[in-house]
Amino acid sequence: MFIKKDTRKIPDILKDATSRAVAEPSPPNPADDDTNNDKNTIVTEMRFARRAPEFNPQYNVSMVIEPQYRPALNNLVQLSLYDCGLQTLAGIEQSNDRVESLFPKLESLDLGRNPKLNNESFPDTFHTQFPSLVQLWLDDCALGSNIPSTLLEISTLEGVRITNNKLEGELEDGIGIRYWRELKTLALDGNQLTSIGRGIGHLKYLEKLQLRGNALTSLPEGVPSAKNSVLSMISLSSNKLTSLSYSLMGVVTLTELFLNGNQLESVPEGLAEKLDGLTKLNLAHNLIGKSNVSAGSQSSNGDGEEAMEDVNAEGQLPPDFITRFGMPDWKSGQCSEEECCVVRMEGNPIAEEIKKRHLDEEKRKAKEMAMDVEE
Repeated sequence: MFIKKDTRKIPDILKDATSRAVAEPSPPNPADDDTNNDKNTIVTEMRFARRAPEFNPQYNVSMVIEPQYRPALNNLVQLSLYDCGLQTLAGIEQSNDRVESLFPKLESLDLGRNPKLNNESFPDTFHTQFPSLVQLWLDDCALGSNIPSTLLEISTLEGVRITNNKLEGELEDGIGIRYWRELKTLALDGNQLTSIGRGIGHLKYLEKLQLRGNALTSLPEGVPSAKNSVLSMISLSSNKLTSLSYSLMGVVTLTELFLNGNQLESVPEGLAEKLDGLTKLNLAHNLIGKSNVSAGSQSSNGDGEEAMEDVNAEGQLPPDFITRFGMPDWKSGQCSEEECCVVRMEGNPIAEEIKKRHLDEEKRKAKEMAMDVEE
């Protein structure tokens, strides 16, 4: 949906919102088709995205939180400070003379694409000013190496996005147990996390888990787990996974599982059978069948169809996987036995071997045909 940008300067927008907040509400005018044009309509959403020049040279939010604008802030439900050149959020903190929080009704806060916002940018009591916050966006900032403790203390959060930051090492183990227990979406793509805590396996409302482009080599047993009873999507692509936790099989609600771009050499037995709700399974560009394909290539005599059948003779894919999805198509690398689930296998040794053997077989047949013509 296209939203027309408010071309007024930020102080003018705040003054107008404040005047509306303190004005007596007027009765609705039936002749006015657009009630938002009413000068007394309370403003609940403010978008200050891409207004960096207006925040300079202070690089902070002091202009927005001046005391005279407090009535307007009291009514805000959504606030966007996306790409505003912010370096600090000092001022959004608890003070001795402030009885109530600064943003009592705010549910959505977007601080994304402020690349100079780091852990030191957040006051220790930042969390006390957002008692109703549900969605927090911090994409393309500079948080790291861990998540600031004041953000973990925002207990009402249902959606958190901290993608393309500088998180590294082990993700806070308390997430899901002590912190952020109401999470429905957690997106931490594009960091350098090497492991995640077991607490994520306790998030009973979690629907989407996005951990693409990190440095994960494995998931702890119990992540994910059957306790993630509404989890529908997991994205672990472009990591360094060599194995999957057995507890993954217990998440029967999964419909989308992205494991492409890792170092998996096999598919766990039972995955296809137990995750029967899958509609998308991406295993492309792993190492599935690496050792077995090499061994099979050395022992293969290259005799047509028999050689093609030998591709999975050493158990590169478990029986339940083959029964449900079939073998990868030689051309696309996709398995297409089950129409309601797309399974991508291209870029794996097993798919490449199937393609090679198919092409070799076609060449062999073409050569035999040519010889028959010559005779």
